[in-house]
Amino acid sequence: MANIDATGPIEKAGDTKRGRRLLFLLLKIIVSVSLLGYLVTKLDFSSLTKLQSDIVWYVAISSVVMLVALGFMTVRWKFVLALIEMKNYSLRLLYDFYLVGSFFNIFIPGAIGGDAMRLYYVSKAYHLTKTKSLLSVFIERIAGLFALGLILMFSLLFNDTIRSKLDFGFTLIVLSTAGMVLALVIAKYFIQRKMAVGYKEMAIILLLSGLGQFGDILIAYIYALYFDLDISVLNLMSIMPLVYIATVIPISLGGVGVREGVMTAGMALYGIDVSDAVLVSFLLYLTKILIGLGGWIVYMKSGERKISMETIDA
Repeated sequence: MANIDATGPIEKAGDTKRGRRLLFLLLKIIVSVSLLGYLVTKLDFSSLTKLQSDIVWYVAISSVVMLVALGFMTVRWKFVLALIEMKNYSLRLLYDFYLVGSFFNIFIPGAIGGDAMRLYYVSKAYHLTKTKSLLSVFIERIAGLFALGLILMFSLLFNDTIRSKLDFGFTLIVLSTAGMVLALVIAKYFIQRKMAVGYKEMAIILLLSGLGQFGDILIAYIYALYFDLDISVLNLMSIMPLVYIATVIPISLGGVGVREGVMTAGMALYGIDVSDAVLVSFLLYLTKILIGLGGWIVYMKSGERKISMETIDA
């Protein structure tokens, strides 16, 4: 009798899934490279002369701001984890996990991102189920998006320029804000099925999310000050939430290219020269790369050994 390879269809299905993943990865690379290439063509290379040696101090300050923002996000994560399952979570260890996640977000293409690494590490360190770990990160991401939406709506109330150019009137702002509040109430209803959370806890999570998300706004403003650009923090509060929300759309590698493109377009609405806007967006990304490299150092120095040493029994 002829041998029948029972694993044939399974192997073919696996090859098909791998092929799709590789195709999507290739498409994301193409989108990122294309967008970055387009932005480079818009860059007036004579403007690079504006970059002097003192830019190092601005990069250093921006890196500190980003590290502080990660601190707020870590406190938020610890708060959410404690609501899901009370344990003696180490803020330092969770901060390390966030740094490692930033490295994977920046440097590792494909399906394994920073959130996936944080899920793995926190599950291993604290004996949490995958469901509980996933819930903590999911709540973080949802809270982050809501915080960005509220920052955007607040800024639009005082921002005539972007309101008029985007045709975003007060009525639409009120309706959008009311819609977000309603969505929060609905989200609370579903989340309560998995964990005990009230409006006080939700307010704390949103506050920490807003403080964490404000990091990129301040960093963009720091670089705008370096180039002496006529743009305020309030203006950037209207731009950066749109930048972050755009990067959530999975059409590029970690939002590379999309982030810089939306940021450049947003700053152009305020009359900022495209070349200057591109430089600010590139410097912001450079700051993220530096923090990612810091995460790589933590990853190499700690890894599994540190996790096993600080594992806390349930």
